[in-house]
Amino acid sequence: MHEQQSGRFSKYSSLLSAIAIIVCFFLPWVKWINVPVSARDMATGNFYTLSETNFAITNPFPEMIFVNGIFWLIPALCIVVILIVFFRKTFAGLYGAFAGAMVLGLGVVYALFTNELQLFDTNIQLGNALQPAFYIAVFSAIWLIITSWQKKWLWKVFFLIAPLGLSYLAFNQIKESEVSEKTAATSTLKVAYTIDALKLINEFVTADSASNATYREKIMVVEGQVSELNASDAGATLSMADSTGSYVIFDFEKADSKIVQAIKAGDRVSVKGVCSGSIYSDILETQTISFKQSIIYSKK
Repeated sequence: MHEQQSGRFSKYSSLLSAIAIIVCFFLPWVKWINVPVSARDMATGNFYTLSETNFAITNPFPEMIFVNGIFWLIPALCIVVILIVFFRKTFAGLYGAFAGAMVLGLGVVYALFTNELQLFDTNIQLGNALQPAFYIAVFSAIWLIITSWQKKWLWKVFFLIAPLGLSYLAFNQIKESEVSEKTAATSTLKVAYTIDALKLINEFVTADSASNATYREKIMVVEGQVSELNASDAGATLSMADSTGSYVIFDFEKADSKIVQAIKAGDRVSVKGVCSGSIYSDILETQTISFKQSIIYSKK
């Protein structure tokens, strides 16, 4: 009797989990400052439109954008789960497990990507960026996997762990290969503009729209005094700020982190990189100008 009650609870709680995932699929999972991003945005390809428009981060595989449509399987599989549990009165089985696994994998990608955006704008903090729908979807996915079978704990553990590991490895592999390839080419690219950091900041503060139109995605050499740097074996950032708190920030890959570690605040350096454009913080009333694919051009 107890086992029957437990089974009934598992089946109907998996139904509720599936409903919660469907609803959350269309709600914002993360918010990049004022840019809400839902799971639906990944399925439609709008995820990359938002990242490119706001942070100049493009889709690494634009020719395969159609593959993103696979994430429509999340609500589709959840609908199947609802039908199976409600009408057939059975466990969701593989349908529930795959739906939950896809949500967990996508959740890892959203969290990792959002965490990377801190390099482009320090106002983005992972804890604040993740929205309630993200947590509800993730917890619902975990419960959906657990309740997809009455027993079969090895399968449950597999579907809980596999998407986390695979998504983490795939994200980092793509990131390292893409960025390393582009950064390695920076040294050979022709410089479009050479400018002093304070002059560049002033231009963006005075007219950010015009400056973005002029400098965004251009190869530039920026010279100035280092105000702050953060370096580890995984990568580094270096900033040059003016007296108001507005600053230029350069993102370096781990291959250059030791070079950046040798620099101190107050040193004058020239950095070559690709301008990602600027973001204005209404809260801090400061301008942040980001550079990617950066390398140290010279040190004085």
